[in-house]
Amino acid sequence: MKGFTLTEMLIVLLIISLLSMLSLPLWQQTNTQMLLTKEQQKLYLFLRQIQARVENSNDVWLLLANRDMEQNKWCLGAQIKNDYLCDCLSPHHCPQEIAAQFYYPYFPEKTMLVSKSYYPKEITRLSGIRNTASTVCFVLQAEQNRTLFSFFNVGSLKVKDYQSLSACVNDGA
Repeated sequence: MKGFTLTEMLIVLLIISLLSMLSLPLWQQTNTQMLLTKEQQKLYLFLRQIQARVENSNDVWLLLANRDMEQNKWCLGAQIKNDYLCDCLSPHHCPQEIAAQFYYPYFPEKTMLVSKSYYPKEITRLSGIRNTASTVCFVLQAEQNRTLFSFFNVGSLKVKDYQSLSACVNDGA
């Protein structure tokens, strides 16, 4: 008779189970890093787009951060300086004349923004005049993987590895 015995099938299943058990954590770590990289690229493009708009205008722009931990949402807003701060989690309340632009993540349930201030609060001011922006930073996080975004007073934006974090944010946030 030709075929496989029950013992041979069980051994094959055991080997497949062991291989999948050993490879799953590595795949999950790679997947998390991929999510963070994609989100980092999208956020960097948004911030550069805002910087380009600021450089071509005489207006001062505000960069605002907001997050809702209960619903696992976060977003960024950029608007021309105004007494009314637009909330990116409720954009329908924002007046049209403020010309706000909003950033919404690809993966809000898997990534998080870590900063010293939220709910919508100003992170920094951007101006077309060099040396007038404040130096500030925030962290984009996906599980244990983190990327640091830094604005410098000369108007430059840097993306760094999390190891260069320094006093950017409170880690307990």
